[in-house]
Amino acid sequence: MAGGAHITANVHVGPDTELSFSLYPTQERVTVQIGGADGDVTVFLPRSEIDRLAGVLAEAGESLSVVLAAA
Repeated sequence: MAGGAHITANVHVGPDTELSFSLYPTQERVTVQIGGADGDVTVFLPRSEIDRLAGVLAEAGESLSVVLAAA
């Protein structure tokens, strides 16, 4: 990204972590907020990327289940 900033943020999600989203229909996007009192991360997703993120999370869950079952 020319002229922009690159920032990496990490959030550990646990049972008490707040998860929410906001809709921006006129811009065809959503934001997903992950975090809480100690800080948060907001992910900006155009409509075309929502299913891709959901697919990655589903694949990660399935892969972890397979690895744990084999252990």
